[in-house]
Amino acid sequence: MAKNDIGRSMRKFVLQLIILVTALVFIINALYIFMTWLLTEIAAIEDVYLRAEFQFLSTLVLALIILIIIFAIMYRRRKRELTTLSESIRKVANGDFSARITYGKGDSMAHVYRDFNKMSAELESVQYLRKDFVNSYSHEFKTPIASINGFASLLLEKELPREDQRTYLEIIQEESERLSNLTSNVILLTKLSSQQLVSDIQRYDLGEQLRQCAILLSHEWLKKQQTFSGDFPNVDFTGNRELMKHLWINLISNAIKYTPEGGEISVELSRQDDQIVVTVKDNGKVMDQTTLSHLFDPYYQGDPSRSTPGLGLGLSIAKQIVELCNGTIQVKSKLEEGSQFIVCLPQPE
Repeated sequence: MAKNDIGRSMRKFVLQLIILVTALVFIINALYIFMTWLLTEIAAIEDVYLRAEFQFLSTLVLALIILIIIFAIMYRRRKRELTTLSESIRKVANGDFSARITYGKGDSMAHVYRDFNKMSAELESVQYLRKDFVNSYSHEFKTPIASINGFASLLLEKELPREDQRTYLEIIQEESERLSNLTSNVILLTKLSSQQLVSDIQRYDLGEQLRQCAILLSHEWLKKQQTFSGDFPNVDFTGNRELMKHLWINLISNAIKYTPEGGEISVELSRQDDQIVVTVKDNGKVMDQTTLSHLFDPYYQGDPSRSTPGLGLGLSIAKQIVELCNGTIQVKSKLEEGSQFIVCLPQPE
């Protein structure tokens, strides 16, 4: 909004108020004259009308004087408010999503400023996610694509020993699987973000599913010589079996990934009040407050060096699944205790 537009808008606003108040004064005096005509004798009506005319003119002049003073104050205040809003909008339009407007409870445009600040915060968050996504996505995809292209070129250009050929083909296969997993996670996250209801719901034993997921990932924690313990009582749960399997694999594999060799991991299933609680614990590296606050953001990775493979989608997907099931997920991380993810799900009726 340009300064000329603000001035034009304010002039139009003032003109409308002047017309409105002037019309109101005319109506009040007209009603006064009418009532005077009804209640006054015919012989004295001319003098009464004359006095009413003077009263009308004096009232109109006094009302206009007061109106001008009030409008001058309102004009300056409203122009200042619109100028503040205009400058903040211009900052956002130029890409500065950190723009915020300070206001008090008595401000007439407090609700507008509040919505503007909320909009700026959302845009700033989207910009942060977009930049982080571009950096992460390009990095994670560029590496396997370069590996596949390089080793495929070697296989085509040179006559290599059979063992070398097999090694290169295995690398190509692993990198292809990595690309496939990344793509699947991006598609799944997009689908979950727009999904409102869980389909293919069935009743099954959640303890048995957790036990199967632990066995499925056993080669990973055995490879790192980690100690794994689990408490899996029989607990009935109603939900989408495949989505929940994806959730548990995400959480357990995440614990394995960030727990050092020889570390400890545990998974516990229990009933607490009217909820089903699953706790995944590890004694890995403690997360700082910044990491905890962004842990469930898409494409966020607490390790800025990207030394740990991944795109930062696993926990975001896990949160989407839990929320679709009307549950909650929280994380705790303390020194000498490690980290634990606590998933609370409603019990089936």
